[in-house]
Formats: sequence, structure tokens, C-alpha cells
Amino acid sequence: MYEELIKELLSLFYINKPPIKPEIIAYGLGVELYFYELPLQISGILYNRKNSPTMLINKNDNLLRQRFTIAHEIGHFLLHYSNNKIYFDYPIENSKIEREANTFAASLLLPDFLLGRYLNLSLEKISSIFYVSRKVTEIRLKDFKTL
Repeated sequence: MYEELIKELLSLFYINKPPIKPEIIAYGLGVELYFYELPLQISGILYNRKNSPTMLINKNDNLLRQRFTIAHEIGHFLLHYSNNKIYFDYPIENSKIEREANTFAASLLLPDFLLGRYLNLSLEKISSIFYVSRKVTEIRLKDFKTL
């Protein structure tokens, strides 16, 4: 769904092998990134701070969750960003824009053009190579096989 955009983005930052480093992409896009203690139910926030897009990532989340949240907020930044909106990443939120950001995040962390090279490996090995959760890998493998 977002494969061409993701290919362009990764090419722009010379990323051609896993694991994808979403923090490098965020910085490269001019997004300020901070790890901050947020309420337990909030994984990340994207907002405009002094005319600069800013992400707050919950420092108490595990590293795989933080990586997904950064990719998720990059999705909001590229697909939905407006200077006067604030985006909260609640893991239980299921609105259309949250689903789009989740799909973008999973596709960014496991892009089709890289994932295809590893389909002969186990789910656990793919998760390890791409440094994502088993759940994200399962979702992307289902997406990939239906393309």
C-alpha cells in the first residue's frame, strides 16, 4: 500500500538492509525525537513544537515497541501531519488514521522489497533480523502473501 513511498524514503537515507532504523528517518525528515516518561497507555505523541514537528516516545516501553512507535509516528507525519494537530499513539486506538499509521509502520520496518529476501526463514528469525515483534512480523507476512 505504501511501498513506493517507503522505497523512496529508504533510498533517500541509503537504507538497503535490515534492521530499518526509524530514528534515523525521523531525524532526517527534520522531526525532533525525544524519549520521555509518558502515561502508561500512551506509546508516542507527534505534535508541532515551536514550528517544528516533534515526537515524544515513551521511554518505559520496550525497544521493539519504541521502534514501532517511531515508525508509526513517521506514518502520521507523512500521511496526516498538520501543524495544529496532536497525534497520540494509544495501542488500543482503532481509528482509520491509527490503522493507516500502523500499516505504514509495519511496512516501513519490514518493507516488501527486503522482506521478500527472507521468506524462507522462520517467523522468529525474520523478527530477529528486522528487529520487530513477532506480531508485527506475522501481520506483514500475511500482507505479503496476499499481494
